[in-house]
Amino acid sequence: MAEQYLTIRVMIIDDEAPARSELKYLLEQFPEVTIVGEFSSGEAALAAIPALNPHLAFMDIAMAGLNGLQTAEKMNLANVIPLVVFATAHEEFAVKAFELNAVDYLLKPFSGKRVAKCIEKVRTLLSESMPVNANKRNDDLPALYSLQKLAIEHNGKAFVIDTKDIIAAYCTEGQLSIRTVNKCYYSNMPLQDLQSRLDERLFFRTHRAYLVNIEKIREIIPWFNGTYNLIVEGLAEEIPVSRQQVSKLKKMFGL
Repeated sequence: MAEQYLTIRVMIIDDEAPARSELKYLLEQFPEVTIVGEFSSGEAALAAIPALNPHLAFMDIAMAGLNGLQTAEKMNLANVIPLVVFATAHEEFAVKAFELNAVDYLLKPFSGKRVAKCIEKVRTLLSESMPVNANKRNDDLPALYSLQKLAIEHNGKAFVIDTKDIIAAYCTEGQLSIRTVNKCYYSNMPLQDLQSRLDERLFFRTHRAYLVNIEKIREIIPWFNGTYNLIVEGLAEEIPVSRQQVSKLKKMFGL
């Protein structure tokens, strides 16, 4: 029964950012859908699949490097098992797509009604393919694993990192910077999306534009108007704490 399937973990693969944004917006209307990754190339998506463990991939066909059909072939050869929906402007590849076991074929521009029909089909396939109890067990492990590992698309490649290695993340000039001990990654992912993939016991949203690893905080400095700044291990700059988050900070550290 479809309603017993708790989530549909979805990745979006398209080399055009507007198309990814449009599809993401439509998919976010379904409470059971969780977007676990957005990728601009088949290569990056393939590298990220082991960490993200998606149930479903929405994929364009005409992409630089590996196109969507080639990416689907590699998924099949590698025994990777997300369901695939091709979301493309090219209707002439439909026959080949279904030969690769695609479960649906969406033509651009997308409509909410057509996406809803696709999600209903996927929901039915997933609910029929696994017993409910097995679903719950299988869903728990990827969810836990995704809190420990994170796939970040950076310069056209997907890097899988341990989330405990993240020092802080912050938005600058419309881009997300994710700082680890050894490297800074840049992503178009919204900070809210990153926060949803991290363990809330380990990461603290100090400000609308900042997220910090609690274990990396070394000093708490009183600042103006009842706010604070944080000195964080491995960062030269201080992290601000907004007035709205001060009470949470004090409770966290017993101040």
